[in-house]
Amino acid sequence: MSSETGALSLDLPDAYYRRLFALIPARSLESILNALSAVWCEATGADAAYIAVFDRRPQQLTGSIYRSSRNETECFVLDAMQPAHAGSESEQAISVFEQGRSFSLISPAPFEFYSIPSDQADIAGVFLFSSNGLTEKLPLISQLVELSQRLLAQVRESKQPSLSDVDTKEVPAGELGQKPAAEHRVFPSVDKLEAMAEFSAGAGHEINNPVATIVGRVQMLLKGETDPDRRQSLTTIGGQAYRVRDMIGDAMLFGRPPVPHPSLLNLQKTVAEVLASLNETISPSGIQISVEISESHSIWADETQWKVVLSNLILNSLNVLEVGGQIRIVSEESITELTTGSNRSLHLRVIDDGPGLTDQEREHLFDPFFSARQAGRGLGFGLSKCWRIVSLHGGSIEAEINPDRGVTFHLVWPAEIPAESENK
Repeated sequence: MSSETGALSLDLPDAYYRRLFALIPARSLESILNALSAVWCEATGADAAYIAVFDRRPQQLTGSIYRSSRNETECFVLDAMQPAHAGSESEQAISVFEQGRSFSLISPAPFEFYSIPSDQADIAGVFLFSSNGLTEKLPLISQLVELSQRLLAQVRESKQPSLSDVDTKEVPAGELGQKPAAEHRVFPSVDKLEAMAEFSAGAGHEINNPVATIVGRVQMLLKGETDPDRRQSLTTIGGQAYRVRDMIGDAMLFGRPPVPHPSLLNLQKTVAEVLASLNETISPSGIQISVEISESHSIWADETQWKVVLSNLILNSLNVLEVGGQIRIVSEESITELTTGSNRSLHLRVIDDGPGLTDQEREHLFDPFFSARQAGRGLGFGLSKCWRIVSLHGGSIEAEINPDRGVTFHLVWPAEIPAESENK
């Protein structure tokens, strides 16, 4: 793959991205490893690639080997493995991976180990066997590591806690302690959104370059243009190009959002600040907003990203309500039962008494690009960005169609500093 300057590009060809993300939703760890071993081998030109994941608790090794000479993949799952010896990560990987398959039988070529960070496995990585040096391929290998990490996380990580997984500390009388009936609940499609995020990040990068060129040429032509009609045409072209640029910017932020930098925030204070920032929209709307939040409630969140979520949920309701409509923002503490123990969370609800959701809106509610102008919901990236940010913070989001009228958005959000953060 060559760049415009004629220099060799070490970007991973789009064909490999399409090939790997065609696997989403991922059916099994074995299928992901099979595809990854072949892509690692082909993309780097290695003689062989041996990729595997080792879980210490069940002492299980799942691996896949692709040999370029045979053009075939070998996959296996082995139990009762011996734990890794002490030493570097590479040395530990060698001691475990060789129990699965002897390196000398895979390839006589020298090998290098590339770790794939994983929160769900003790060791995850790939050994590349190559007769030629791999130093020049390091930028491409970095991309492969990131892709592999995303795919392995997609197939392995446990689902984020949803409202159905949360038990309230105290079940109050009335509606606060009730969970929505299954037929009234609308969940984000995680597999679909993950795939669309990957597409948005990749496509956004590719589209952004020609759009920037169009904008630049329009600006250059406008400087020397005196004819009013041609100036108007150029201005229209530039305006539409800027519109595409802004949409692509949203797509790229959805696909690759900034890493959150959370802190402990007072919930009541941040909600008041968001409402103040939206005052110019709320005041003339004739819509009443009530807040029922305890002064003691706090959340563990990136302040900017948290305000983006709340703003989008409020605007989502404002867009469909008529004069006299109402929005309630209610919070209550809850306990999220996880494998690591109990963690305090906040259950926040944004409730409106609008027209509810059509069948089409229920299916595509959290999808980016979905436009339901009649109801105003799901336009652009509002709700998909909310899902993305909530997921990054370890929470969950879902919608409930109210039995009488309107929609309730449920957020389950960490209310305290995670134990692993406190220990750092």
